[in-house]
Amino acid sequence: MAAVNTTRVFFVFEGGNRLMMDIDDQQTVGEIKEAVRRALRLGDDEGLTGSESHRRKILSLSYAGAILDERWRFADLGIPRGVQVRLL
Repeated sequence: MAAVNTTRVFFVFEGGNRLMMDIDDQQTVGEIKEAVRRALRLGDDEGLTGSESHRRKILSLSYAGAILDERWRFADLGIPRGVQVRLL
């Protein structure tokens, strides 16, 4: 059985709040987003909900000024341990 490599990542969001998670290097950005959603108890990315006056926030992960594509594997991004990833 292959060893699982994990990386500790700090997600920074509104007001400088932080969430620390250990990420499996083989997870996709989309899978990481879902783990962050569960940890923060956020809903899905659905845009409008119920009425046009109520918008649900869309969650994106950003590193070094770029929005991370949901299909990318974390290990392929070259993000070092202990880094901060922004939640937008």
